[in-house]
Amino acid sequence: MNLEPSAWRRRTQSSKAVAISASASVWWYVTVCIALGGSLVESQGLQAIPPRLYVKNLSKNVNLLCKSDKPIEDCSVKIPGYLQWSTADDSGLPSGIGPYGDGWSKGECGVRLMVVKSANEGKFFCNVTVGGQVFQQSIDITLTVTPEPTEIEIGKDTEISNGGYRENQTLTARCISQDGVPMSNLSWYLDDDLLDSSLLGEIQLKNRTDNKGKTLVTVEQELRYFLTAQDNGKRIICRASHFAIGKGFYRAFLPLNIHFAPLPTPTVDIRDSPNEMINVTIKANPRPSTSWYVKGQTIEEGLTNGPYQAYIPKDLGNGNFQVILKINEPTEQTELIELQATNGLGSRTYVIKGSKYLENEIPDDDVDDVDEKGRNGAVFWLISIWTFCTSVIFTCLLR
Repeated sequence: MNLEPSAWRRRTQSSKAVAISASASVWWYVTVCIALGGSLVESQGLQAIPPRLYVKNLSKNVNLLCKSDKPIEDCSVKIPGYLQWSTADDSGLPSGIGPYGDGWSKGECGVRLMVVKSANEGKFFCNVTVGGQVFQQSIDITLTVTPEPTEIEIGKDTEISNGGYRENQTLTARCISQDGVPMSNLSWYLDDDLLDSSLLGEIQLKNRTDNKGKTLVTVEQELRYFLTAQDNGKRIICRASHFAIGKGFYRAFLPLNIHFAPLPTPTVDIRDSPNEMINVTIKANPRPSTSWYVKGQTIEEGLTNGPYQAYIPKDLGNGNFQVILKINEPTEQTELIELQATNGLGSRTYVIKGSKYLENEIPDDDVDDVDEKGRNGAVFWLISIWTFCTSVIFTCLLR
């Protein structure tokens, strides 16, 4: 192909320009490499300790280390907040920053920041010369952000009525630790006992960017826990651990107010000093209303009928209620006494049979035990407790 002289000159000039541009690029690369003392190599054989650092603002004596398995010939560092590279020795470091590590001969080159400020957030670099080659490593420095106080949210599928939870259902709860850096670590407890991980869902993370461009992390986790009457009065606790929090963690509490019908087995204590007293402790929530049935008579709580005085149930806490019947006359040996307890979830009847020993008929083996409990006269023994069919029917109708 023949070219006109003018076209040939233009093509020749263009080729020269490309060649000059390429030569300039090569020269720039060579100049950079010479300035670094050799060829810059990916961080083979060089460790950054730690590779990522989360630190509180104004933390003191923070160490950044680059470590090689061979002796170091030279080391320079670029510290966030400072424009220039610095030689990692006493003379070449900015004010407030000192050398750190066991020395270049041991393969260690690092710096100690006397005080970390917000300006020091960013990426720390070290260029380390080993065997004539320059290796580079970096450490990400991130200032922590204290998360918001921990919260527990109740799932919509959990039944709540009159401020309490129905028993024999699965409670769904979600723990939330919002807007922290780094993420919080969540753990769940029932009072002081750590809950099994099989009850917990997967950790979920949500990120958002604040008005300063910082990425904040929200951590959420779901708990599914089967509630029984025995859980009444306990607390579910979610603890969000985060080292930016002064005491190390925030906690959220979920008190368990479980509603349940009177349970089958009460605690009975019967004394006769100076009058016979039947003391029964019933487990129920909410408080049951009670009545006694003795010798064909019904004695409602808070009332007196002949020699019988029925006390209003006393709340002992955690669903325990003390119910007392005071009897101001001798009780026959075979007398049956019934106690009925009813709340909005069901009704239950307890039957107590009285038995009596004369003092000289008490077995010798039982004397110490009787004296210890203050039973010096008539003694009642609880020999049977059962639930009437009517209580079951009543409970079914209420539900």
